[in-house]
Amino acid sequence: MRSRALTVANVRNQQDEPDMMTEIGKAQTDSVVSSVESMLADAARIQTQCKERSTELAAAAVELHEETQSLREQCQATQLDMARLRRTLDELMDTKHAYEARERQTRKLSRQL
Repeated sequence: MRSRALTVANVRNQQDEPDMMTEIGKAQTDSVVSSVESMLADAARIQTQCKERSTELAAAAVELHEETQSLREQCQATQLDMARLRRTLDELMDTKHAYEARERQTRKLSRQL
């Protein structure tokens, strides 16, 4: 009789264990589901932030492109101005050299007279 009582107790314990296991498994599943939901919410938040940042960066890229184009145009204009200045300087130097040469020639002729 005692062995039968132990067997019944063992069966009851085994029946109780699956319920505990089910509760533990359910708690773990709930925990995993909660973690996954939290991760999905974080992923959605990060995705939104990335889209916003991408929009900001695209606007900055357009602005930089426009600024670069403007700077190129300014550089070309400055190069043209520099070329004109060089030509003018060359002309002035030629005029100076011609004036100095004429002045030397005038002095030479004055000495001869």
